[in-house]
Amino acid sequence: MATDGRGRFAALLAGAGIAALAAPAAQAQTQAYRFHADHVLGTSLDMVAVAGDPATALMAAQAARDEIGRLDAVLSGWRADSELSALNAAGRMQVSADLYRVLAACERWRAATGAAFDPRLGSVLALWRAAEASGTVPDPARLGRMGAQIDAAEVGLDPATRTVTRPLAVVFAPEALAKGYVVDAALAAARAAAPGLAGLMVDIGGDLRCWGQAPGAQGWVVGLADPAAREDNARPALLLAAGDRAVATSGRSDRDFEVGGATWPHLLGGRANTATVVAASAADADALATALATLEPAAGVALVDRLDGYEARVVDETGAAHHSAGWTSLVLDQGADARLIRVSDAPAAAAAPWPARFALTVDYVLPAFQKARVHPAYVAIWVTDDANRLVRAVTLLGDKLDYIGENYIWWRRYGRSRPQIVAAVSRPTKPAGKYSVVWDGKDDTGRPAGQGRYTLHLEAVREDGLHSYQSIPLTLGATPLQAAAPAGDELGATAVRYGPR
Repeated sequence: MATDGRGRFAALLAGAGIAALAAPAAQAQTQAYRFHADHVLGTSLDMVAVAGDPATALMAAQAARDEIGRLDAVLSGWRADSELSALNAAGRMQVSADLYRVLAACERWRAATGAAFDPRLGSVLALWRAAEASGTVPDPARLGRMGAQIDAAEVGLDPATRTVTRPLAVVFAPEALAKGYVVDAALAAARAAAPGLAGLMVDIGGDLRCWGQAPGAQGWVVGLADPAAREDNARPALLLAAGDRAVATSGRSDRDFEVGGATWPHLLGGRANTATVVAASAADADALATALATLEPAAGVALVDRLDGYEARVVDETGAAHHSAGWTSLVLDQGADARLIRVSDAPAAAAAPWPARFALTVDYVLPAFQKARVHPAYVAIWVTDDANRLVRAVTLLGDKLDYIGENYIWWRRYGRSRPQIVAAVSRPTKPAGKYSVVWDGKDDTGRPAGQGRYTLHLEAVREDGLHSYQSIPLTLGATPLQAAAPAGDELGATAVRYGPR
């Protein structure tokens, strides 16, 4: 866990473009307010607060943010000054109530999962990080000896004094449960600070918990990504009715170790499952999802079916999905288009469809700048037909209305007249780096756009920076093609590939 401190949120208030998440008509006196912050616990924080006024929503959001900052100082495995780091440097220590609860829950889940969830592997993780730096894979015999010592160790937990005894072989690494614990605590802190709050969703890096009134009539709805679709703008593979529950997903990610030209799973279980768990608390969902990501799928699902109040889905290395007995009761729509957009002037579908499995992949670059403080760029990527009509808004990076409009080509021609599309596809800004998005050949109504002549547009602007615009004409037919655009001030060189995925 790592955080950038207790900075204030920028509230996106109802009615302001992408933040206009309307409440049901029967509860029209409330609105949904969205908040986003980067660099929170090493990832990003998103919140949706349903309240009768912006002051209540902001009070709830700030209380949640303050609680996250407080717990980071307790539970972070990355901060040398955290309470967890102090415990890992000592053999025996009286700890705070929060750290004790986290470690006690970790040990319970370790026992329940047969150590598939194991919070004691800090020394093994450190060895893999050193291997990543050196490029040499750790000696399997050494890893085996370390594992045997950890399994044989006796961790002492005294609830009367909250004293933890840590054997020499054990280095606590409870992040897989601690992040969920922070989500739960942040939601509780927000509710306590803002009694007028009607509903709340707290999402830290994809692990989330929902409570109370949702923005829409369907209640809290969570979209699950397809594990095989790693693009930034990949659509949800299915939609879940979350209700007043938590949802956590674990699996292969960009936290995996790159050693000797190969990728090794950061979960250390050797499998490449992706597991999603729905539970009453984010801490429990987080821990169980981590275990299911390393267990043989059938054994993992059998474990979930023995537990009360849990449902789960495990996608194995072949892409096959395995789920618990009650999982299907949570699924709202399989393979859904979560955006539910209908645009009256969308072009009619062309006669000839794209070849099977074809897609348009756009690899773009946000340049790095040698300055002390650089604001991230707002980016718009969209596709028009040969009559200059909008076919598909592929992705929008940035969620402050003041700056969305600075991408003036996108905004003046298309964005300001289509707030539904802006709300549906907008995502947080990203730091400098290389990114990829995919157009699947469908228009903004979900219909196939078909073969024909199109133009891909990319536009970027940055606060205290410059403006860049690229347009790439494309004739998309029955055969693959490649195209490119040169770098500008705020966009690096763009590469486009049309063909089988």
